[in-house]
Amino acid sequence: MSRKLSIFLSILLLTTLIIPISSAQDDDFELTILHTNDTHSHHEPQADGNGGAARQAAVVNQIRAEGGNVVLLDGGDRFTGTLFHTQYKGQDQVQIMNLLGYNAMALGNHEFDNGDDVLAAFLDGINFPALTANADFSASPDLKDKVEPYTVLDVGGEKIGVIGLTTADAPTISSPGDEIIWRGDYVQLVNGLAAELTEQGVNKIFLLTHTGIDVDLAIIEQLEGIDVYIGGHSHTLYSNANTGAAGEYPLTYTSATGEPIYYVQAGEKDIYLGRLDVAFDASGIITNASGDTILLSRYITPDPEMDALITELAGPIEELRNTPVGATTDVLLEGDRLICRVEECNLGNVIADSMRAETGAQIAIMNGGGIRASIEPGDITLGEVLTVQPFTNLISEFEISGADVIAALENGVSLLVVENGIVQREGAAGRFPQVSGIRYTIDPTLAPGSRIVSVDVLGENGEYAPIDPEMIYTIATLNFIRTGGDGYTIFNDNAIEPYDFGRADYEVTADYLPTITPITAEVEGRITYVNAEIAPMP
Repeated sequence: MSRKLSIFLSILLLTTLIIPISSAQDDDFELTILHTNDTHSHHEPQADGNGGAARQAAVVNQIRAEGGNVVLLDGGDRFTGTLFHTQYKGQDQVQIMNLLGYNAMALGNHEFDNGDDVLAAFLDGINFPALTANADFSASPDLKDKVEPYTVLDVGGEKIGVIGLTTADAPTISSPGDEIIWRGDYVQLVNGLAAELTEQGVNKIFLLTHTGIDVDLAIIEQLEGIDVYIGGHSHTLYSNANTGAAGEYPLTYTSATGEPIYYVQAGEKDIYLGRLDVAFDASGIITNASGDTILLSRYITPDPEMDALITELAGPIEELRNTPVGATTDVLLEGDRLICRVEECNLGNVIADSMRAETGAQIAIMNGGGIRASIEPGDITLGEVLTVQPFTNLISEFEISGADVIAALENGVSLLVVENGIVQREGAAGRFPQVSGIRYTIDPTLAPGSRIVSVDVLGENGEYAPIDPEMIYTIATLNFIRTGGDGYTIFNDNAIEPYDFGRADYEVTADYLPTITPITAEVEGRITYVNAEIAPMP
């Protein structure tokens, strides 16, 4: 038997190519696995017009219309990230995920951000199972009997086992109840459950996780009985078409028992939908696998029903934008790109300070390009904060050496342009570092890579002292920066025990502002120049 699998095509940009799968036997079983992860309440398209739930629905519906066997799975972290979650606390997800027709999801750590009662209300509303095998919910008054370790789906007359995992770091990076008992022995746990499913006659088993790429790739070849490993938590994009992807889609490994096991993950923010087409032989071994992540392109016509739902949900959001955050500023909080990309600005100080207050890190670094507006004196609204920080990056924290901190700062000032001893404002790069917990001096007349003259670190005694290149420091920044954005590859390469999945940046800033109201933030000498001056403002 032979069947060509087609994939949804947009007018211009839906570039995914699916290789035809040919079954070797009449009793082969073919299945299309659609998957998402780390959508973080991004129901609407991104600024470039790509992504969003309405375009996802259009693609999912098109693939289902092909008439094959299809399952739709999610790797967790539906909660936290936009005002939709601030407004609805997961009830938006209930409506959207039910309408999309998900078959199962793994709980992410952010599903616990607002406490067990909010999660329980979400679980009561969805019409598909939520999975976490490595947590015992039996003593939780809110979550008992609401989360399963695995589920068995009946698809086309075949049984598909799906095991769920949630990062065991959840108690320290989110707010699950104290009654929940967490396990981190993923391999032993998964192999035991896969054996249990096999005893039940299930020979097609997926692992649906929210544990992150480092954990996933460390354990994948130790697993037994798992055919497909669907990841989440690290926001990692695998793709055959996107040059910025972490690798090809799917990754192919060999399990501990010698069978092929395929790994996929689909980025973040509902910008891509993963599609993996697999063929199983009669014994449940995958004989062929192919696919790609599909860009939910702006050229895709949104599904009308989902589009109407998103429009309805978005109605109260505008009112929320006008909500005061509970802070007043007595001064202009300067976010002009001509300032924050070449010199210290007081809004950069406030944002970097908020990162340190959130994480307890010794040092915080904020890219000047991530500051998109100023805040005028007066009461501050949530909408103003979102205008300043519209990208909804997550707060990252990690450890790194003093030498690497210096290297990161060198990257931040490497694109400064100096003409006749004058640092130019026009066209300055967004990587310029606004900081907290340190101060540094730049000589922009020197060659890039050697422009940082000095760096001092603020001690617990309130005094600055020269940075020690050999010492390990704790750092807070944006996940965009930590993973190498704006040229900060030193963080991506050398970060020690990085955690890239804290709260959204705008939430951290909005919560910090009331703690310093009325705000009188000034330029404090955190960033200074020698041997050059900065061009006057035009």
